[in-house]
Amino acid sequence: MQKVIILILAILIFPFFSHAQKWKRQRVEYSFGIGATNFLGDLGGRNQQGSNGIMDFELRATRYALGFGYRYQVAKDWFVKGNLYYVKVSGNDNLTEEPARASRKLNFRSNVIELSAQVEYMIIKQKSGHLYRLRGVRGKSWFKFEVYALAGLGGIWFDPKGDNGTENVRLAPLNTEGQGLEGGPSDYNGFAVVMPYGLGIRRALGGGARSRHFGSWTIALELTMRQTFTDYLDDVSDVYYGTGNGTESTGTAGAGYEGDQLFFSDPSGKYVNGGYGEPQQRGDKTDNDAYMMGIISINYKPARRRRNLPKF
Repeated sequence: MQKVIILILAILIFPFFSHAQKWKRQRVEYSFGIGATNFLGDLGGRNQQGSNGIMDFELRATRYALGFGYRYQVAKDWFVKGNLYYVKVSGNDNLTEEPARASRKLNFRSNVIELSAQVEYMIIKQKSGHLYRLRGVRGKSWFKFEVYALAGLGGIWFDPKGDNGTENVRLAPLNTEGQGLEGGPSDYNGFAVVMPYGLGIRRALGGGARSRHFGSWTIALELTMRQTFTDYLDDVSDVYYGTGNGTESTGTAGAGYEGDQLFFSDPSGKYVNGGYGEPQQRGDKTDNDAYMMGIISINYKPARRRRNLPKF
């Protein structure tokens, strides 16, 4: 009798335990994504006084991004993902009608390589069951999407360039804010830490028995902010060199500026040769640069193999 009771309990419990561990059978996923980016920094922006974050969004500064990812499920509702992105960002003062910013006439564009890792938590899962709750009929319910939150950390390489009307010129070597010169800030390099965070939504494409043999596909949309720990993504951060730091008496030429250095430091020609005794603001060094990304990705989860099945 005892053996019969144990057998009955095993029959009742095993399906529940098997379903609870189902996520362990297909943990790995590969993804390819393409989407849009928008720069949030010192250059360009809306037709208003400069503000931080998304409030300075300018649609015409939108560029594109490409990315690859590797996703791994570590628990029932938790995932980790590694990303490699190629990102284009840009900003231009001619996109804003706000007088103070438009008069600077500064511009930049940069390629950004991002390598990052993120943690994802599934907030809303795709519901299982049938739309009409018919007894004995299996399938997916009316809610066919999953929603998740994500946050992570990574690194970026960037190289801002400016347009002088004939060509794009690398800005970092020009020391446009007097980097390394008397009274100027330190040089910056093209590497920085980035912190992505945001939300994602995904939906399965097909499924059933076929996915067990050939793998499964999903489509996802991620909307994220990428906060960087540098203010030189656009080569603009502080004040015009030669204003209020003791070099204005010698002028720009005395500070060693000429040609592209002079042009990209102050395309307006109003500041570095203006004889100002007080520092003239070029950017906002209290607010680091950021960029937004909206990525649509196609994701592939390989078919599970027998050796990957859990051992009970």
